[in-house]
Amino acid sequence: MKIVDLSIYLESGLPSDPPAQIPYIEYRNHKDTAEEMSKYFGNATVDDFTDGNGWAIEFIKLSTHSGTHIDAPYHYYPTMNGGERAWTIDEVPLDWFYGPAVVVDFRDKPDEYRVGVSDFEEYFNKINYSLKPGDIVLVNTGASKKWGTKEYLTAGCGMSKESTLW
Repeated sequence: MKIVDLSIYLESGLPSDPPAQIPYIEYRNHKDTAEEMSKYFGNATVDDFTDGNGWAIEFIKLSTHSGTHIDAPYHYYPTMNGGERAWTIDEVPLDWFYGPAVVVDFRDKPDEYRVGVSDFEEYFNKINYSLKPGDIVLVNTGASKKWGTKEYLTAGCGMSKESTLW
């Protein structure tokens, strides 16, 4: 099975999330950390490191909604399946995240349009495809055209509750 990485880069300050959730990354280069790094090694000095270089590190502030991610059932509600405690992301089976994929292209839908079950049924009929157990549905909402802008938050269509459950 071919595995394709669908993730996007995290960028500091990128307005792709609500203001309180915008990711921030502080980059510290090799020279910035050399003095601090020397303290980890007893009597070491910066001169003991090749060319005076320490570690390159990043300090990261993220929300669980930053960048490419999967929303766990718990993200939406504390219970599922008629009252069971909702799963957190570490409880979702790993094999739910890889498998055969089918791409659904809804870029023709207007921003903020709610995609319903009938939209999916119509699309699958058009491409002559029947969903199979284990299929992973990848939906192109059209939002990517606004990636990196404040408008991204309201760009593209979204899924209705009914289509999500379907």
